[in-house]
Amino acid sequence: MKEMPVELAGELEERYGRYWWPEGMYPEDLDKNPFKNAVVTILSQNTTEANCIRAYRGLASRFEVTPDALANANEAELGESIRSGGLYRVKARRIRRFSKAVLDEHGGDLSPILDMPKEEARERLMELPGIGEKTADVLLTSRHTYREVIPVDTHMDRLAKRIGLVEPGAGYEETQRALISFIPEAVRERASGLLWLLAKHTCKAGRSRCAECPIIGLCDHGQGTAQRK
Repeated sequence: MKEMPVELAGELEERYGRYWWPEGMYPEDLDKNPFKNAVVTILSQNTTEANCIRAYRGLASRFEVTPDALANANEAELGESIRSGGLYRVKARRIRRFSKAVLDEHGGDLSPILDMPKEEARERLMELPGIGEKTADVLLTSRHTYREVIPVDTHMDRLAKRIGLVEPGAGYEETQRALISFIPEAVRERASGLLWLLAKHTCKAGRSRCAECPIIGLCDHGQGTAQRK
């Protein structure tokens, strides 16, 4: 099993630290408010981060972001408020269904679920409409941190498979375990985010920029690209 040398964290920081998420980019209480965190994550599905933020701001400008307000919102108006995020009709429906389930089944509060043991909490979260593996794991990071939970989106999935941590057909949980094993625990909290930024800015979906990659020596795809040149 491959493992990233701890000292590479410094190089990742130097290269990608400038892209780190600035303060104020997301609501300040996001980590303390699992409902808002889930709504943001639903808005992030199949769109860019910039579009997700615009959609959330549009939502928050027209509605109180609470289970009660969103469960009872007019779906068309809800969709218009998040239009900038793409797939706005689908996401409006998901947000309403999710909000209603949180309100009806959990009294509007997800905190008791997050206080459960990690795996039990994950299962309970995924019972809610609109909550898949990645969204559940995003919520779990607020309790268990990125040392224990690394949400696997398209960027992290692509990175893990190009490096050669898992086979191309590997599923979500296998890929997540491989990433956790790859990143040393001492630097995992920060380095997982830096690797996500590497995937976004360097290990791109279309044409990867392998010559610029600080972890090319660990990467099957990068080494193969270098040999072909």
